[in-house]
Amino acid sequence: MQGSPQKTIKNSIQLEGVGLHNGVNAKLNLKPAEANTGIIFLRTDVDSSKNLIEGSYKNVSSAILCTKIQNSFGVSVSTVEHIMAAFYIEGIDNAIVEIDAPEIPIMDGSSFDFVEAIRSAGVQEQNYSKKFIKVLKKFEIKDGPKRISI
Repeated sequence: MQGSPQKTIKNSIQLEGVGLHNGVNAKLNLKPAEANTGIIFLRTDVDSSKNLIEGSYKNVSSAILCTKIQNSFGVSVSTVEHIMAAFYIEGIDNAIVEIDAPEIPIMDGSSFDFVEAIRSAGVQEQNYSKKFIKVLKKFEIKDGPKRISI
């Protein structure tokens, strides 16, 4: 293994709370996942042949008031930004997020509760290196007077 190892949570985590936008009570079960799985959201309240949503920028279907991800069947999970931030903060590359509702609970309105839960459960290093995207050429995005160069 070269580079930084991938990581998952060591033990399952159960959380419960209310969705900010829909007011629906949601139960979360965060589970360890094999290396190279990524972050997978699994809607337990939806048909099991259509309930997996990869936690990827490619699946963002809306970013108005919250981040909503959606799979090719139209099944979605909203308000994923706080739990995704917690995974990033704690270096978690692989996890299964089982949820029985269409929105991640808001908890305290930040990533704090998710970070604390991950720290309590522990982190497990895996025998595979993290994957990175390497930008090989400079590029620039312009929108009128606004400009971003990388």
